[in-house]
Amino acid sequence: MAKIVLRFGEQVLKEYELGAHVLKIGRLPDNTVVIDNPAVSSHHARIVHDGGKFVIEDLKSTNGTYINEQRVLRQVLENGDIVLIGKHKLVYDAADGENVGDTPSTEADAAPSKMEGGTVFLDTKQQRALLAKMGIDLGTPETVPHASGAPTLAESRKPARARVGVLRVLAGKSDHSEYELNQATSIIGSADTAAVKLKGWFKPKSAVAIARKGESYTLTALGGKQTVNNEPLTSRRDLKDGDILVVSGLTLEFGYKE
Repeated sequence: MAKIVLRFGEQVLKEYELGAHVLKIGRLPDNTVVIDNPAVSSHHARIVHDGGKFVIEDLKSTNGTYINEQRVLRQVLENGDIVLIGKHKLVYDAADGENVGDTPSTEADAAPSKMEGGTVFLDTKQQRALLAKMGIDLGTPETVPHASGAPTLAESRKPARARVGVLRVLAGKSDHSEYELNQATSIIGSADTAAVKLKGWFKPKSAVAIARKGESYTLTALGGKQTVNNEPLTSRRDLKDGDILVVSGLTLEFGYKE
């Protein structure tokens, strides 16, 4: 399920799941996302589901709505986009591109399940019951292969696991020599919550955001000066195997985990 993560500075305040409903953002309490700040209009912006995509619309706000430092009136959201409203950031997490209407709804959607941070987790029995209603037989739970060595039906239906990207440190001060990019959004900066923490004085708290969608990774410049393959990083850019990223004196090479 796609979601919006509300942040102030480096602190995560709340997460909001997106769906067919309209997500309203503003200062008044009748909004879904309430931001009590004078820089935020009473009804500032909204996120709607349109044609299989989530779209943010500015509601004629006084101070405007920004995506990746560019003011917008209406724009389709892409995984990892940073929406700035007042001094608050809303990070769009596409959850591997899942949108409303991608999968048929079933009665199992309303079944009791474990809740953690607003996310639903089905236990093993519920999952198997749901798949059975959809006409999929996983067979026995055991993962022991057949005597013939051929994969079981359940094994053959398992999707190929997406490769995980990594950043390898080539030069500069860092806590580790390699960082796995296994989160939907990874931040490079000096903040304590950054996935890759910059060392030294006067480093930006959030320099770069790296959004993951399957095996694809996209860079977004947030603060400071960065380069990719000796070219300035000014907005969004897709990462490719072997790219060299320099962020505030830290040199990193992007690749995939072997």
